[in-house]
Amino acid sequence: MNLVINDARKAKIKKYSGQYIIGIVRWLFILGICFVILYPLFTKISASFMSVTDLYDATVKYFPKSPSLSNYNTAMIRLGFPNVFFSSFGLAFTTSLLQTATATLVGYGLARYKFKGRGIVFGIVILNLVLLPDLLFTPRYVMFSDLQDGFLAMFGLNTWWPMILFAVTCTGLKCSLYIFMMRQFFRGMPKELEEAAYVDGAGALKTFVVIMLPSAVAMMVTCFLFSFVWQWLDMSYTTIFAKDLPFFSTRVGFLTATAGGGITSNVDLTVSLIKNAGMILIMLPLLALYLFTQKFFVESIARSGLVG
Repeated sequence: MNLVINDARKAKIKKYSGQYIIGIVRWLFILGICFVILYPLFTKISASFMSVTDLYDATVKYFPKSPSLSNYNTAMIRLGFPNVFFSSFGLAFTTSLLQTATATLVGYGLARYKFKGRGIVFGIVILNLVLLPDLLFTPRYVMFSDLQDGFLAMFGLNTWWPMILFAVTCTGLKCSLYIFMMRQFFRGMPKELEEAAYVDGAGALKTFVVIMLPSAVAMMVTCFLFSFVWQWLDMSYTTIFAKDLPFFSTRVGFLTATAGGGITSNVDLTVSLIKNAGMILIMLPLLALYLFTQKFFVESIARSGLVG
């Protein structure tokens, strides 16, 4: 009898020991990933409060002896806060809202309606998803550069219109990804919801607006977040189609505009500290946006088809 009890106890200890070991390994793995991601951000934040004297001080490692906001003040002046902030926010918000709306419509159509050529359309979406954006820059630039004269000049280069038109036509930055996400979401919704609405006399449009859209709010917020972040940090479309307008992507070069001679000079070290402060200023709105919308993001990302 004692042998049976001892064997059962040993098996139980072995089982829970294995679970504890797996848990410890899992937490070590997560902490390692967090360190790799957060350490560069921490060093940038720390350096943004330092002075050149702290950089020469061997006793200063991560925390400055005399924290100062002078780097942030200089970065704000060179970036042109708050004008650049509101301009960048306006463009990112507008294009993200339009891309989310158009991607929702296209994704719903691909997921719930059967029509000739549906597979071809979805194949084009996937192809556009894997293609490098650089392949489309030249034809698009030529197209909008031809609108520099006459009445259509308002839709040409150095305006918001190229990005807005891309968003309206569902051909904007990473728009294929949002179509894929919305398609995957709507495909996972039960068909009985639509059938019940049709039985009650609702048409296709009313069913989409009243039944399907409220269920897709979390996924739409996720698409909006992705679109906002990519537009906010975009260094390709904005610098090509609106290079003379005040956006963060077009003015980030002003942070290093006064860099001088050698890399060890005080001027270059000061510019490096100012650049760190400027990068933190650019990232802060994104961090605040995520904190307010993380509930929707976590809720919907698992249903987007991006994870197993």
